Amino acid sequence: MKETKKTIALQLAEELSQRIARGILSPNEHLVETKLAEEFNTSRAPVREALLMLEKERLVTRVPHHGFVVKKFRKIEIHQLYDATFRLEEIAMAKAVKNVTDRDIQELEEILAAQWSAIQKEDVVEYYSLNEKFHETIFAIANNEFLAEMHHSMRRSTRPLSVLNIGQGKNMYSSYEEHSRQLDALKKRDTEAGIQAIRDQESRSLKTLDIVYPS
Repeated sequence: MKETKKTIALQLAEELSQRIARGILSPNEHLVETKLAEEFNTSRAPVREALLMLEKERLVTRVPHHGFVVKKFRKIEIHQLYDATFRLEEIAMAKAVKNVTDRDIQELEEILAAQWSAIQKEDVVEYYSLNEKFHETIFAIANNEFLAEMHHSMRRSTRPLSVLNIGQGKNMYSSYEEHSRQLDALKKRDTEAGIQAIRDQESRSLKTLDIVYPS
């Protein structure tokens, strides 16, 4: 029975995180446990467990005497979160350069081709999903499970910010170009070029988010 509740809680946490990422749930929106339990046809226990999971991932905040609300990020938090996330990506790039194979290159090329297709369709959600796959693949090539786990946790926290970021202006094109440079660096086994592409992506992303979150 305990394992069943845990599975339900994980499913609820994933669904709610997707809604937050897509803007269906807005910053500071109150998440009412009884309403969520009714919507998902379950008891309040797995709902509570799911909200606690999302709190650890910094996607929701607990307010005394009020319950849980969708987190509203502050500028300093965004910069700190992105700093940690992109530093992990730099480490992964350095390791992936040493490990990458022709088969890995082919897989990344296929992901980039799918990203280009998503750009042509102006499908932000699909592009973001492929964006996650691109980074996960590089971390898999880096072959350090602890590094990958830390990055996965960070990426879940940045998901709503990243989806918002990608949807602004020409950012899908910019992201695609930055990913292309990372792939090219892996092909050439050029750590410095790969890290520079990551830093350029970080800088461009923060400039966009600084406009959306000025304080």
